[in-house]
Amino acid sequence: MPHSPQASPAADNSERAQEEAAFWFARLHGENVSREERATFAGWLAGSPENAREFGILEQIWNHSACLAPQAKPRARRLLHGAAGLAAMALLASWLFHTAPGELVATGIGERKHLQLSDGSELDLAPRTRLHFRLDKDQRHIELHEGQIAINVGADPQRPLEVVANGHHIRDIGTRFVVETGAKQTRVSVAEGLVEIRPANGDAATQRLAAGEEVSVTDGKIGPVLAVDRSILLAWTKGQLAFEGQPLNEVIATLNRFRKTPIILDEPNLGGMRISGVFLIDKEETALIALRQIAGLRFLESNGMVHASTDHSR
Repeated sequence: MPHSPQASPAADNSERAQEEAAFWFARLHGENVSREERATFAGWLAGSPENAREFGILEQIWNHSACLAPQAKPRARRLLHGAAGLAAMALLASWLFHTAPGELVATGIGERKHLQLSDGSELDLAPRTRLHFRLDKDQRHIELHEGQIAINVGADPQRPLEVVANGHHIRDIGTRFVVETGAKQTRVSVAEGLVEIRPANGDAATQRLAAGEEVSVTDGKIGPVLAVDRSILLAWTKGQLAFEGQPLNEVIATLNRFRKTPIILDEPNLGGMRISGVFLIDKEETALIALRQIAGLRFLESNGMVHASTDHSR
């Protein structure tokens, strides 16, 4: 049975409660939680008001990870900075970045940008993203060359907003959605409202998506409509990455998109381990601390990469 992490003698009660709350949060979202563990957790939770308060904060962040109020962000970052089970990645964010229509906008490795457009729309660019946008009197047009964007569309019924990615046309009929495109596949996910997709292959039928739905378009063919967790979908635009029971290899792949120093899993057999937690944008090292606590990994940095393997000393 796992035990809650021990704080150093110099750590104060608040910091110890933060770390223990994060440990229990990650453990209770994992697999095969025993009755004994749940009883131990209940005892810990009732052990002090500080424990209950810190665990409650983590639950609030998890449940509302996409819509934290601006004034709550500094508190959340402080709380999760050193917590086991909650990781952070350092990103270079350029907030309220303004640019001229038609100009190329791009982000590099580990860089995000937030664009405030003149029509009231807002764009969030994930790392390694390139796009052009144009605002005409009759239409608003974004061409996504690569990467991922989240769009909060300003109301303007006279000028529809359209995103073109890999030749596929995504037309907004709602307010908030995400488009991610690569060499072979484009994925569209809707947080609010409706979105209409017209594949590059003119013979394919147009697909409409509602809030909480997503599809992938591959080789001009639209895949099945899948459910998507809207709170997790937009978490990265708020400086967070959230996972619930996802395989370790998928978690690492997502983290690497937001890291300057990629993580390499040297033991592929560990890739199926399930991971849960909220990852805030702060410092890359804390992601390693969290994965060490959750997954029992050790890390060795070499040649600009971080190699992950089993920590046999635990």
